[in-house]
Amino acid sequence: MTHTSDVKDASGTASFKSVAQIFDGDDPSPEERRDLSDRAEDRIFHAVLAVPKGFRAGLCTDLVIRVPASELTQERSTAIISATRSHFRQRADEVQRDMKLIQRVGLREIRLTAAVCIPSFAGIAVCSQFKGDALAEVVENILVIFCWVTIWQPFQSLVFDRWTQSETAKVYRKIAGMPIQVLPAE
Repeated sequence: MTHTSDVKDASGTASFKSVAQIFDGDDPSPEERRDLSDRAEDRIFHAVLAVPKGFRAGLCTDLVIRVPASELTQERSTAIISATRSHFRQRADEVQRDMKLIQRVGLREIRLTAAVCIPSFAGIAVCSQFKGDALAEVVENILVIFCWVTIWQPFQSLVFDRWTQSETAKVYRKIAGMPIQVLPAE
């Protein structure tokens, strides 16, 4: 059984000085379908990541959005919740599409890496035959560095970038599906 104080502690809270800060000012759609502003997306995203110490879950369990009481109505509260869910669902889908592009580019980078490194490895092998020759050692070291840099980029793309994107998409999907409350600012 969850105690009320535990639920309160597990909430991520994003506070705004006005409702206008939440929505993208360039989107003419009705509030329930409007995009969130970049600042609101960032604030909500980081509020969900701000897990209190002692919790084992990687994310908050619910989200509280606080706006000035003078701007809060039941309809507006419903619209903010709807827009937030829709926005983060769309952002998760965008990140998934970006991951496919990162994978495609990463696979091309691997082919380029092979095309660059195979001749470089041959050059390193030739240069290593001339130990003591300063020019051969400089060329060998340059080729080693060149290979290192060339190998790093596809590794960065396929491992780290995709991993970060995958985790971001998970958080976006979690936000889209978590309980959300819109409350007056205290």
